[in-house]
Amino acid sequence: MANSALNRRISTMRQSFFDEGILGEQFIHVERLGDDDPHFLERVLTTYFRESTQSIATLQNALRSPSCDLSVLERPLHKFKGASTSIGAIKVSNEIDDAIHGCRDEDVERVKAAVGQIHNEYTILRRKFEQYFQMMRQAGPSERAVRP
Repeated sequence: MANSALNRRISTMRQSFFDEGILGEQFIHVERLGDDDPHFLERVLTTYFRESTQSIATLQNALRSPSCDLSVLERPLHKFKGASTSIGAIKVSNEIDDAIHGCRDEDVERVKAAVGQIHNEYTILRRKFEQYFQMMRQAGPSERAVRP
């Protein structure tokens, strides 16, 4: 009975990622890649979060430099966008797009604001997934969130 309630909470939380526009359909494809491995998704996202933390720090450090060359920031932004898009992190990807456009327009303030928003959306995503995976671990490796 308790496990049934936990599974409903997991399913509701997962659906909220889509309802809030945090995740897109690509996330479903990533989930399906790990259908036979209950820890696959957590490993993929742990890697994403670790690399993203480094990407954000790199961007923030570069923007602190008074002689920041915005054209140089496009490459790490595109790499970060690729990683975010590959897991379906829509809000993070959208903010990265804004930063890329700011770089192309040579608008330092726009890029700084976008990197701040990237950090905010990334932090929200990470916290939500920390809660999600905590519930998944409580449910046990044999239990899975129900897909819509």
